[in-house]
Amino acid sequence: MRRILMIKLIVTDIDGTLVKDGTLDINPEYMDVIKKLTEKGIHFVACSGRQYCSERQLFAPVKDKIFFISDGGTLIRTSEKILKVHTLSAEIWKNMAKMAKKEMPGCDYFISSPDVSYAENAKTPMFRWLHDSYGYDIREVPDLLEPSFENEQIMKIAIYNTDHCEEKCAPVFTPYWKDKVNMACAGKEWMDCTPHGADKKSAVALLQEYLGISPEETCTFGDNINDIEMLKNAGYSYAVANAREEVQAAAKAVCPSYLEDGVLQVLKSLL
Repeated sequence: MRRILMIKLIVTDIDGTLVKDGTLDINPEYMDVIKKLTEKGIHFVACSGRQYCSERQLFAPVKDKIFFISDGGTLIRTSEKILKVHTLSAEIWKNMAKMAKKEMPGCDYFISSPDVSYAENAKTPMFRWLHDSYGYDIREVPDLLEPSFENEQIMKIAIYNTDHCEEKCAPVFTPYWKDKVNMACAGKEWMDCTPHGADKKSAVALLQEYLGISPEETCTFGDNINDIEMLKNAGYSYAVANAREEVQAAAKAVCPSYLEDGVLQVLKSLL
């Protein structure tokens, strides 16, 4: 693999790019390579639709050395401090929740604040998957529409379906909300709904400005629709081989799949 020069910022998606969707099982060699990259002055960013708590667990050995973009670009932080939070208005996310409950049988949903996520039934497959496999701090509440959430910083509402979330949202939900919020398909199970201006591309741009690094000095990795814009807007970008066709078309190159640790192969070429 050819050596890449001038990279100062590395930003990578997680699920389907580094690991299998919804797992905390990652090749430990990633941690060694990330440590070496940061020692060379290259900044590393975990950039995902995941909750920060989940990202921090996944990258525990290097959590104090890297940046985190969480919940689809709504939260940008280090292990020590929050740099930016984007929030949805209560009117928006509550009306989205009402529609999901009324119009989309077979779907579930949850909301996220900077530290905690909330859902209404701890016994559902969605809740168990987020809690047990992703490692989320997710809590059961009787009713998400209760006034107790009025003062919470709600950054995201995510719609869940076991296999066809994008298709389930298409008839009514997506047409109604697509101009009011940012909607991003995050795998076959998820539709992440965040404020306008809160997406992976915008979050990467904020970190570039914060660190004084240009897009040309940035390398990004991804596999799904919500990665396309950050792939297009980096000097170097890779879609993993298991990525959707439109994602591979948006990237400047394709590396081996997450099953072959394709991102790790590229990262090692930077050492």
